[in-house]
Amino acid sequence: MKDKVNWVVCVLLFFSGVIWGRLFTQDDFYKVSNIHDMFDIFGAAATVGAVVLAMFSLNSWRKQGKAESDHELARKVVVELRRYQEELVRTWSYAESSVAQIQNDTWIGDGGPDNSLVGIYESRLKEAKDARSALAAIEIETSELWGGIFEEQFIRIFHLDHLFCSFIETYLRLLIRGTFDDQSESISIECLRRWEKLQGEGLKDFDSAKSYISEAISMLKDEARNKLLE
Repeated sequence: MKDKVNWVVCVLLFFSGVIWGRLFTQDDFYKVSNIHDMFDIFGAAATVGAVVLAMFSLNSWRKQGKAESDHELARKVVVELRRYQEELVRTWSYAESSVAQIQNDTWIGDGGPDNSLVGIYESRLKEAKDARSALAAIEIETSELWGGIFEEQFIRIFHLDHLFCSFIETYLRLLIRGTFDDQSESISIECLRRWEKLQGEGLKDFDSAKSYISEAISMLKDEARNKLLE
């Protein structure tokens, strides 16, 4: 838009100069007295033409460069979201398993970090964090350059990620603690309450959770694919 305004102003200034010259110059102003003056005029016109052509070329190059940059970023978004979607579904499965363990009180025991289940669930948390970190740089870039739905939907899927991980973290906390007391009971009750709320939003089983996650991420992938076609 800014470039268009600049060109309109330049054209208007040019025609204003032509009109102004016709009003206030002598009749013989445009007559060339000798061949050398004619070559000087042609040289000046060629210089102006070269400048105008260079401005057009620069503007075209800038647009082409931006299009290529957007295309590459959109391609990365589609690829990384495919990977992240699989990781997010896997994290939900671990969250569901964690809640089942809490409901059945299987965490009550000797406690401590040496339990084999601690390593398994901690590994899932690390993998989820790594997947989120890989996508974070792209999220920042798309939010800054494109904004809109990219910024909104990335916030949404990252919120889901943190929410799923919170159930795994609660289970690990209880598992390492191992002791059933008022504090542990309060933690488990609160966790089950949050899980019930999540189910009320439509994430009731594996298929519904997978569909919910796919819908959230598809909105981003569709927008990125549109960028590929521009």
